[in-house]
Amino acid sequence: MKGWKRYLPAYDVIVVGAGLGGLSSTLKLSHEGASVLLLERHNMTGGCATSFVRGRYEFEASLHELCECGDGKDGRTYGGVRKFFDSVGLYPEYVMVPEAFRVSMSKLGLDFKMPFGIENAIAAIDAADPGSGPKVREYFRLLQEVYEALLYINECDGSPDPKVMTTKYSSFLRTASYSVYEINEYFKFSEITRHIMNTYYGYVTRSLKDLSFTVWALMIYLYINDGAHIINSTSHALAVDMERRARELGAQVETNVEVSRLIVENGAVCGVVTADGDEIRAKRVLCNLSPNLVYTRMMDKKDVPLQALKLTGARRLGASIFSAYLGLNALPEDIGIDTYEYFITEDMDVERVYEMSKKWQVTTKTSATCPDIAIPGLTGPDRCQLNFTCLYAPDAMLGHLDPKTYLQNKEAFVSKLIDIYEKTTGARIREHIEEIAIATPATFVRYENTPKGNIYGYQLSPVDGIVPRTLAIQEEQYMPGLDFVGGYGRRAHGFSCSIINGYDTACDSLKKIGR
Repeated sequence: MKGWKRYLPAYDVIVVGAGLGGLSSTLKLSHEGASVLLLERHNMTGGCATSFVRGRYEFEASLHELCECGDGKDGRTYGGVRKFFDSVGLYPEYVMVPEAFRVSMSKLGLDFKMPFGIENAIAAIDAADPGSGPKVREYFRLLQEVYEALLYINECDGSPDPKVMTTKYSSFLRTASYSVYEINEYFKFSEITRHIMNTYYGYVTRSLKDLSFTVWALMIYLYINDGAHIINSTSHALAVDMERRARELGAQVETNVEVSRLIVENGAVCGVVTADGDEIRAKRVLCNLSPNLVYTRMMDKKDVPLQALKLTGARRLGASIFSAYLGLNALPEDIGIDTYEYFITEDMDVERVYEMSKKWQVTTKTSATCPDIAIPGLTGPDRCQLNFTCLYAPDAMLGHLDPKTYLQNKEAFVSKLIDIYEKTTGARIREHIEEIAIATPATFVRYENTPKGNIYGYQLSPVDGIVPRTLAIQEEQYMPGLDFVGGYGRRAHGFSCSIINGYDTACDSLKKIGR
């Protein structure tokens, strides 16, 4: 149309990438009256929070459980994610999944279900390992203090009162620099309790000797105390709802627009250039992308501060993912599926499993999820879906990928996973398979444009975890006008973490643009 212009001359903020972090930033910024442009290279928003259709089946791209969605009732906290959504007028329908997890450990002869609720969890572990209750209770008290200390630090914008920290949160201070392994050794759990507590390792895939206890404590406490939730349909429905609300609040959302580079003037980022050649200006640019990608492909080398390159190079990437999606032509109860999320492993000897994750092979640990158990009839009135997930070190597959055998290898992987699941559960899977889709790290490289198919941001270590990153958040913003949202923020990747990272970064940006 003659005279029609797609973009304004300038915006307060441009958000690049419409994953959950980018959508959350856009929601908060637009709710506070800032002019926001959200650009997404795909034809729809959501990032990993998406779904796809094969035949009669709509599959979730990855496991998307939300924590921090408690409603403040029955001892649960009024969670940060729910609080944020409520504040911007977004009210998705949350469904709490049946239990925290179920794990089968063949070497220990253990089949254990972890319930939600701290007291319920303590009782269940004590029943599986008589006499473990007092130590487990002490452990959960420590987890609660870590959670409450982090809330306090966040409320203080990273500048807590030293007196409050030393008197009220002394145990948090004593454990903040320790690894999960070191704290667990202090508690001297018995073998069964230790393996049960290590089950959540399935969400991190790295050595517990090099994983921040603070991160571990926050994850376990939030899941066990408040419960895990999914959206009553798919995670993509949440992304669509977030986009709709952002538009209602005045944000401009454009899909099928790829940003090719950032505009830098006088040492500061002041806009973007699209692949179509449009130059768009803004006071700030928030990237829901990997800093590795932004600094090496979207900026001139001379414009990137040396310290930014050093920090990016020093941080290690988190896990890559292998997923298989099975469309089954029968209901779960007719096949023998009775569990929402099932961890299947020989044991939770974490260091052994971690070493195995560095090699491209079917590990002895897998996660199988049937969303129809949590939401009956989700897939359809006469069918269901079963999704497998295995996490690997970043170089496990892409460093040993043979294009000639790629198709055969990934199909052989899925066949072995089906064998493991059928042997463990007694369910009849093969005879009911109607559709199969497979996603490898190579798939996520193409779709997410992440280095090595990484889906977990940067690893969180004791010296580079939530607390150090929170305290250094301003010092690490080496490029004026530029910040990162989503999984590469202070909390790393994850459904809830990306949402909170997006919110936090938006709040910081509002201050910097004078709102």
